[in-house]
Amino acid sequence: MRAPLFLALLGAFLMTTAASADTTPAGARLLTDFTSTSADLGWYVVNDGVMGGRSRGGFTPAEAGIDFAGSTNTRGGGFSSIRTRALQWDLGGFEGIRVRVRGDGRRYTWRLTTDARWRGRQVSYWADFETTKGEWTVADIPFSRFKAQWRGRALRDLPLDPRRIRGMGLMIYDKRDGPFALRLERVEAYSQGQPASSRVQTQGARKRLLVASALIGSNKELQAQLADIRANQAAFAERDMLLVVLLDGAGSRAGDRTLTAAEVAAMRKTLGITPGAFALRLVGKDGSVKRAASRPTAMKDLYALIDTMPMRRAEMGR
Repeated sequence: MRAPLFLALLGAFLMTTAASADTTPAGARLLTDFTSTSADLGWYVVNDGVMGGRSRGGFTPAEAGIDFAGSTNTRGGGFSSIRTRALQWDLGGFEGIRVRVRGDGRRYTWRLTTDARWRGRQVSYWADFETTKGEWTVADIPFSRFKAQWRGRALRDLPLDPRRIRGMGLMIYDKRDGPFALRLERVEAYSQGQPASSRVQTQGARKRLLVASALIGSNKELQAQLADIRANQAAFAERDMLLVVLLDGAGSRAGDRTLTAAEVAAMRKTLGITPGAFALRLVGKDGSVKRAASRPTAMKDLYALIDTMPMRRAEMGR
């Protein structure tokens, strides 16, 4: 299988960096994943202290993304936020913003700015999204949900123009007191025409995929493969791998995300996997299939193969 085809299907796994000019309507554009290969967006903190409030908050680098944490106090502004430096992005070919987060159950707000003004003052555009305590979730925030604001005042007749994005940010302003903590791993712009299968868990970005397919979860060959992985999970994690399990019935998953039947069917079609039988595919970070098998394969052999790959050798040399 040629790599471009697989990359097109799993666009959310292997996106270009924020510096990319790619605005293909059928895909997604990575805005940042906070790695050294992402453009530096110059994040900074703005809390309600600017208007006499008492909330605290900030961000720190994390193993995957950044941690946005602090405490809100509604005796004042009641908000904490982080924002990017000035940008010049045309996201007109996209439907909205997609974020992958691990939250605390509180409601957060994504913030965008353009060159729009109200009475000579710059306005911002807000849209809320919910989180689940302690769980990774992917939130799609359509541009149509963003509403114009000026210092918390809703403004009418100022629709968001995604072709003229000048900044973005993450904010908590849910009218509640107390601590908050959210890990932000990845930010993308997504398209209306993006295939459902490309929405597979964005934690797979820049990971090697081990795709195991079977009729049911109790399939003996599948269980043997999973047992081999569990026998040395450190080796699996060390090679930056993500396990994808495709089943004919319920239970399909990519990492910690449940896959829909449509996503399973699309991935199988692209990988040349026939339903109803065991199949294994090792997909490299470049999007190409490195090993295809119809029976369980010893993980030590797969690890040995990965360790010969140029990208892996470069990782080992760091």
